[in-house]
Amino acid sequence: MSDYIGGLKDISSIPKGAKIAFVSSEFNRPFVAEQERITKEFLEKRGFQVSNTYSVPGALEIPAMLKRVLEKEHYDLVYCFGVVIRGATTHYEIVSENAARLIMDITLEYSKTAIILGILTCENEEQVQARLTDGFAISGLNLLAEIHAKWLQ
Repeated sequence: MSDYIGGLKDISSIPKGAKIAFVSSEFNRPFVAEQERITKEFLEKRGFQVSNTYSVPGALEIPAMLKRVLEKEHYDLVYCFGVVIRGATTHYEIVSENAARLIMDITLEYSKTAIILGILTCENEEQVQARLTDGFAISGLNLLAEIHAKWLQ
């Protein structure tokens, strides 16, 4: 497994009042709750708060909720969290590929919002455990800092 080694960049361009949300899947909830916990703690240690968490049944429902949320409110940063573990059918491919594609479509439409695809797609629970790190938290703040530094100041 490769590690995210980029590290946290200069985030001083991000206002401390940045509006941050989670859109999270209930499926594989213990793992998703851990993604949320790690990210929330990372953000709070740096002076940021998560404003809202929106729950959906599964990863495939994340894009629709993300779109609804962004149509109604402005968020500076949204983390999309879910865990899809390969089973005996092709459901894994359908869910992971379509959720990722639809989230990317929304990301292009709402380009002033930093949107992080935090859906883990793994072969088994051991792979999920190995990927429960602060990598998504770092990515989100780095992306938001880049957006603020280049386009919003």
